[in-house]
Parts: sequence; structure tokens; C-alpha cells
Amino acid sequence: MTSAATLFGVAVLGTVFWPASPEAAIALFVSNRDWHPLAVGAVATAGQTVSLIVLFLFGNQLRARWRWFDRQCERVRTRFGRHMERNAILVASASGLLGVPPLSVSATLAPGLAPRPARLLPLMLALRLVRFTALAALVGVAASRLAR
Repeated sequence: MTSAATLFGVAVLGTVFWPASPEAAIALFVSNRDWHPLAVGAVATAGQTVSLIVLFLFGNQLRARWRWFDRQCERVRTRFGRHMERNAILVASASGLLGVPPLSVSATLAPGLAPRPARLLPLMLALRLVRFTALAALVGVAASRLAR
């Protein structure tokens, strides 16, 4: 990985195309750079912000064009839909911090399931920043110990 722009791009792409993992990009970036974990987390979160806003606003149109994404969304809606309707903050928190259900699917489904969906996106992104920063810090510590 050559730059922060690459990390940003992988985070944008990896939000929907799961084999392009933002987490793996963060680990690779941190192992080759001496950046503060919060800066790395912010770059990756900024990339995901772009994708999540697009999914939040236009996810239904994407579902209509990409059957594989629609199937994933339908599975999550079936499994977590009633929970999101009742306790959207808990589902959004789990999605943002743990990735269960997948963040891209949660952002796509939130406008149709959650009572106040516009409040969920900032929460998901804040928790994603926590997740990415923690990952960057852990990889940084491991890389520095291996370098000794």
C-alpha cells in the first residue's frame, strides 16, 4: 500500500465489495507506516463515510441492480429487521463496532426499518472510527514488537 489515498479508496470500495477489506488495508498500512492510530482510523472512516452515505440514500436502487447485494440485505432484514424497528440504536451500534450485521447492509436498510434513520448513520460512523483506531493501535503495537 503506497498512500493514505489508497487506504481511503479501499475503505470506500470495501464497504460494499467485502473482499476488499478495510481492516486488512489498515493492518497493511500501519505495518508499513508510523502514523498515529487515530489518523489511520480517520482516513478509513472517511472512506466508509462516502460509501455509507451513498448506501443510505440510494441503497434501494443498488439492491435493484445487484441481486447478490439484495439477497444479503434480505437475509439481514429477515434476521434483524424486527430488532432494528424496536431498538435501532443497539443494532446500529453492533453494526458499527462489531460488523454484525454488516455495516453496508445496516446503512442500506436503516431508512426503511428504523424510526429515525438519520440519527443512526453518525452513530455507526463514530463506532467505526473506534473500531478502526483500535485495530490500527493493536497492529502498530504488534508491528513494533516484531521489529525488535
